[in-house]
Amino acid sequence: MRRSLVVWCPQWSLVAAYQDDSLPEITPGIPAALVHKGAIAQCSREAGEAGVRVGMKRRDAHLTCPSIVLAASDAHRDHASFQRVIIDLIACVPQHSLIAPGLVAFHARGLARFYGSEEASARMLMDAVHRSQPLATARVGIADDLFSAVIAAQHTTALYPVRAVEPGQSAVFLADMPIAVLEDEATISLLGRLGVHTLGDFVALGVEAIRERLGTRGEELYRLATGLGGSPLALNDAPVDTEETIDLPEPYSLTEQVAFAIRTATQQYSDRLRRAGWVCTQVRVTLSFDDATVHERTWVHPRFFSASDLVDRVRWQLDQCFRDRAGEDTDFPPGLIAVRYAALDPEEAYAHEPGLWGHGPDSRVHHVLSRVQSMVGASGVLTASPRRARVAHESHALTPWGDTPPVEKNPGPLPGALPSPLPATVFSTPHTVGVIGADGAEIVVSDTAELSAQPHWLVSGSRRRKLRSWAGPWPVWEKWWDPASSRFIHRLQVVDEEGIGWLISATEAKHWHIEARYD
Repeated sequence: MRRSLVVWCPQWSLVAAYQDDSLPEITPGIPAALVHKGAIAQCSREAGEAGVRVGMKRRDAHLTCPSIVLAASDAHRDHASFQRVIIDLIACVPQHSLIAPGLVAFHARGLARFYGSEEASARMLMDAVHRSQPLATARVGIADDLFSAVIAAQHTTALYPVRAVEPGQSAVFLADMPIAVLEDEATISLLGRLGVHTLGDFVALGVEAIRERLGTRGEELYRLATGLGGSPLALNDAPVDTEETIDLPEPYSLTEQVAFAIRTATQQYSDRLRRAGWVCTQVRVTLSFDDATVHERTWVHPRFFSASDLVDRVRWQLDQCFRDRAGEDTDFPPGLIAVRYAALDPEEAYAHEPGLWGHGPDSRVHHVLSRVQSMVGASGVLTASPRRARVAHESHALTPWGDTPPVEKNPGPLPGALPSPLPATVFSTPHTVGVIGADGAEIVVSDTAELSAQPHWLVSGSRRRKLRSWAGPWPVWEKWWDPASSRFIHRLQVVDEEGIGWLISATEAKHWHIEARYD
């Protein structure tokens, strides 16, 4: 039976802050806390004794303990600081699985065989952590599955820092644990209202009832609560080179030739990264041709690149190269002689694993869209992302699936931008309509942004909609300094008698158009 051993360092973020030279005010022995999104994320023992609690608002923490020193949480600092501990642990145990900063797992069986017992292995690892970081406290949990081992480590004490769950007893051990250990807020809230407060209560409901009420997610949590779920350990060795060059045996000028030739080497490159505990979410692909030309492009993945994903990117990039050079007057098109991958800012694999409870992002959508993309090209599958705009049909950007949507680096104020909530239906071509007053006359907007009458009817062709309420108009003037590209409109929001909201605008020519509909 394969058992998991987990080393847990409580309050690791605080330990990392103690080592940060940019935070000289955060030192051991004083009331201190780290803040995330305005709330206390971790606090020192001294702060806890003064009444500060995790989740407390920073203002309340100051009121509770006026002498407390606060600093912002920093995930990068936590990771960088724990990497030094990992390096020292690797000297004792080469293979490990990093779950989070301050939380690392090992296979217990090999350690117990080498050091004589699970208890001896745990003591050795705790000593290694203390030598690496004297301010850190190490606790150890051992169980048949990863989830139970983590819970065991987190339910140790200073007097008994090692907790081993006997083989086959994970379900019994977990039964008394509060449902909060599932770390699923929606499910925890629901079960609490139903009077289910422990994992034992949850398991007693039965898998059929849980599946019927909570679906596949509930079934996953049931397996977790019985000690049967959780992700298998993915052991990591030391980091490796994240670049790879594939030299082709001869110049190739056909895309499918290249794809076939690089497939095996690309798979080996991907496997090498994964064995070292890395995944590639951004890659620079460099294509070298026999005429000394080089084509380079950076690709981004919404999750991480598999080997087949990398091969697809090479195919798409090569297709684009050949299309760009189709007009060249030559009898012999250039042949590809080498492909080079460079993983840019590779991320640790644990951040992309399903999680302790065996649940991760559904990859089926990505698989289908990537498959379609491989058939129609990178720009054939587009995803929409919101962006700030003054006109409804410009309020989204389309980017190829897998590419990073454009982001404004320093967004300043945008006078006249559409306020939230944005309309649900946006017309690519605005429809011409009439806005009619009670006297049947067309309503116009004056130079002082005033309506000639109150809107009573919205007319589109032969259909008339009686208006119940309206707001506006608001003038929107874009690029007033450039007569060639400037645009001036008056925007009006109306609600008809059916409760449907409409966003309409009047141009300088006094014509009304429907931009969008609030469904």
